[in-house]
Amino acid sequence: MPPHAVYWPIMLHAAGLPLPGGIIAHGWWLQRGAKMSKSTGNALNPLDLVTEFGVDAFRYFLIREMNVGQDSDFTREQFLVRYNSELANNLGNLVNRTLNMTTRFAAGVVPAAEVEEDLEKNLRDLWTKTRDEFIPLCEGFQFHTALERAMVFLTETNAYIEKRAPWKLGKSAEAKDQALLRTSLATMAEALRLAVALIQHVTPTTTEKINAVLGHKPGAVWRDELNWGGKLTGVKVAEALVLFPRPAPPEKAPAAAKK
Repeated sequence: MPPHAVYWPIMLHAAGLPLPGGIIAHGWWLQRGAKMSKSTGNALNPLDLVTEFGVDAFRYFLIREMNVGQDSDFTREQFLVRYNSELANNLGNLVNRTLNMTTRFAAGVVPAAEVEEDLEKNLRDLWTKTRDEFIPLCEGFQFHTALERAMVFLTETNAYIEKRAPWKLGKSAEAKDQALLRTSLATMAEALRLAVALIQHVTPTTTEKINAVLGHKPGAVWRDELNWGGKLTGVKVAEALVLFPRPAPPEKAPAAAKK
């Protein structure tokens, strides 16, 4: 801390350069409550996780798990909980559902939304709330809480799919059900586009992959990408994308031979 809070400002002042407007001091990464140290043998090699799961997943865990300014625990078990529950089950599941159902029920072309009932309105209202909270939280260095808000929106989008049940609407020949089917597919795709736009600074490579399979080219102004609309209407999507493959289960030790 002294090099940043004392020496560096003194050198800037002596050189006639502007002083920093503030100082952010991060906490320590702990393992089960103890500071990591090579001497104690409890240190983790971050490159091992990057090699196994990719940079985006590792970066997501770091930012999602640490409250800036406080200490945080870092274990492989905690990493896997975030990876499986939030990236694979939540984001990855929404990607797979969107691509699969759009291909199955709309020949792979995102339809336009035709109706807005309570389910659609509630999800759009939640998006507005999520977006309006996310940016101030990041500006206040509460990145972990901002990502938590984004995950809540993804969770509710998956819940919307369960309630709308496009797989049931697709079996109906009723005009109303077909309109709801097209609306649900459009809503799923738009919610996915918005969610990945929101977290693209944390998961840039993942965002590029998702935009590619959605056939979407983001505009130059990031905040313009955060407005709910029909940017994907009429766009052809890919059939599938594997983003967060499940890690292989640990090998079991061979059973001891019976005497």
